[in-house]
Amino acid sequence: MGICLIMDNPETRRHPVIAVVLQKLSARHAVRLLDVRLLSGDQAIALENAQPLADLYLLKSHTPQALELAHYLEQRGARVVNSWASSVACQNRLLMSERMEQARLPWPRTQYYLSLAQLLHDSDALATLVFPLIIKSRYNHRGDLVGKIASLAELQAFSPAWGQESIVLQEFMANDGWDIKLWAVEEQVFAARRRTPLAPGASKQNIPLTADELPATWVQLATEVGRTFNLRIYGVDLLLTEQGPVIVDVNSFPGFQGAPGADDVLVAWIERFLQAPKQEGQTQT
Repeated sequence: MGICLIMDNPETRRHPVIAVVLQKLSARHAVRLLDVRLLSGDQAIALENAQPLADLYLLKSHTPQALELAHYLEQRGARVVNSWASSVACQNRLLMSERMEQARLPWPRTQYYLSLAQLLHDSDALATLVFPLIIKSRYNHRGDLVGKIASLAELQAFSPAWGQESIVLQEFMANDGWDIKLWAVEEQVFAARRRTPLAPGASKQNIPLTADELPATWVQLATEVGRTFNLRIYGVDLLLTEQGPVIVDVNSFPGFQGAPGADDVLVAWIERFLQAPKQEGQTQT
């Protein structure tokens, strides 16, 4: 069968997990990569139209042109994992927050502003802010804005570089200084710890957790996120707070670095998905 990975990072070809998955799948399937990094949405669509429709598209890239292509392919009846709608909800932190609140999942209080500059000119809004806060770009992308701010002066310091950025401000959740990284393939959940990136000089190394070290409550949260966002392959970031675990981010199609055995689980799931019949009129996610 034909599998196409939609990507935008040249390092994907050497990724310690994704590259292994592609290599293993290549033994039984026709696997190709579509790099949209330098393409517009229209160019990506035109390039893909020159190819036979793949049996499965793996949406690793979440750039605007990749999402545009995924939407187009779904309209042609293609199977895309994860779907366009699910991936968009993970890229737009405002949509993410709305879904979390609707599902009543543990999530920091979140406020949205059209731009940082607009917020800084709104004295009434500034007067309501309670520091510390977490500031993030509204749209999740490589090199986006993520930081902790402890005062109005620190918020203003972001203005020269990020004044026109659409932002969200989130309640700062006091925690133990570790991020919990959960990666899921359907209901198979892997986990690791990593020092919070908000700490200066923090290590980026993931420390894997065994199945015995993985609390059932974390697994339940991960699977509830999957159902809420209609995701098949995804990641969830948790913080451990006095109120319990709190979700702070959701990633569509993560890299699974720090999840031993994830390559075999991904390959097996993709094989099963390819064999499963597509129901008439049903969007595949």
